[in-house]
Amino acid sequence: MNKKIKIHPLIKKPLILFLIVVVFSGMILTISDSYLGRAYDGRESEKRAMKIWKNKIDGSRENNKIIDEYERRYLTLVKNNIVGEENRLNWLETIQATANARNMPSVKYNLSSQNLVEDKTGQHQAKGLKVFRSAMTLDMKMAHEGDLFSMLNTLTEKAQGLYTVEKCHIESLGKLSAKSSENMHAYCELSWYTLKPIGNDGK
Repeated sequence: MNKKIKIHPLIKKPLILFLIVVVFSGMILTISDSYLGRAYDGRESEKRAMKIWKNKIDGSRENNKIIDEYERRYLTLVKNNIVGEENRLNWLETIQATANARNMPSVKYNLSSQNLVEDKTGQHQAKGLKVFRSAMTLDMKMAHEGDLFSMLNTLTEKAQGLYTVEKCHIESLGKLSAKSSENMHAYCELSWYTLKPIGNDGK
């Protein structure tokens, strides 16, 4: 036999109001949890986006540093006539100035025309460069070996370009004398190199 629960009229309205408040509070908590969840997901998404952009910005800055460094090196090579056109006049003037400074009685030089270096391994093509070579001979009379070393050192320090010494032959001209400026004879072969970028057409 079912018994009906009788609620006293004095507490019936407060009880109904209490139940409404409980239900309403539950709805608010559910909505709040949902909102907070979406807000948290949104904040995490923003953090990820900010991290991605920060990495991109940091990467761009690093790339710019690398570009600036390579550009600085490239411009230095251009300034020193290693990249671009060869400065033959500068080479010859440096030789003559050194000979005069060292009081070398005879310095003869010959500079051949520029020739393209054969790219046997494909390294030049891979680096986007063409390499040219100009052969030079130096025929000098001098007081001692120090004059030759001074000539080569001055070319390294002051001449605009890149060169290598292929070979040098030094011989005595007889009796050595501290007062003579023609104690020794040197004959050297040098190679001057110039780099040029390959154009968009590969030439």
